[in-house]
Amino acid sequence: MLSKQQIKIIRGLQLKKNRMQSGLFICEGAKIVHELLHSSLKINKIYALKEWIIKNEGFLGDKNIVQEISSNELLQISELSTPNEVLAMVHIPEQKLQSTSKLGLALDSIRDPGNLGTIIRIADWYGLSQLICSEDCADAYNAKVVQASMGSLFRIQIHYLPLIPYLKNLKTPIYGAALNNSENLHTFKGKKSGTLIIGNESNGLSDEVLAACDVRLHIPRFGKAESLNAAIATGIFLDTMIKW
Repeated sequence: MLSKQQIKIIRGLQLKKNRMQSGLFICEGAKIVHELLHSSLKINKIYALKEWIIKNEGFLGDKNIVQEISSNELLQISELSTPNEVLAMVHIPEQKLQSTSKLGLALDSIRDPGNLGTIIRIADWYGLSQLICSEDCADAYNAKVVQASMGSLFRIQIHYLPLIPYLKNLKTPIYGAALNNSENLHTFKGKKSGTLIIGNESNGLSDEVLAACDVRLHIPRFGKAESLNAAIATGIFLDTMIKW
């Protein structure tokens, strides 16, 4: 049975300040926890229904980290509208910034957790190993980001840092996604060894970041839609750039 203190600690991880203080975040749902069990991340505790424990016994190395709970207890600690069998408390991994000659991705003020989670998933699909985020981007360990990433968060290193100093130290081209005064993505011939920057959902790239870009690129529009979702745009950019 969960104690009141356990419930308080678990529910407290819904807040970023508590995640930062404890170094822990929450993963929920059978599919995501299955991905977690096959990752290198360190698990603090798993709270699960009896049927989940029976089904996954073979994947559990240290069984001491697993605590059986009831459906009602899961409902008390879950952020999901329909709790799904299992919830895990996970240590936020230490991140080491890598220098790479391959295609990189940076985000300028992406605030929507769903967008960030989907972008992490897209980055994982295209083989990127890290993601650079401006300090005002959504928190990667927010429950909505974790859910939207569908386990890709466990394979991508996320770095929050001031973008301008980072960009100034790059020795490869910087490509900014921008509608105005920009080159057509489909006809531009660039290099794979560069960094793509995707801007805020409403305002795009900040003036300062735009000024740091070597090339501005846009996705040509053939219909009448006003704009593209930031995550969808990221997918289109990476799919094109990976072929350069």
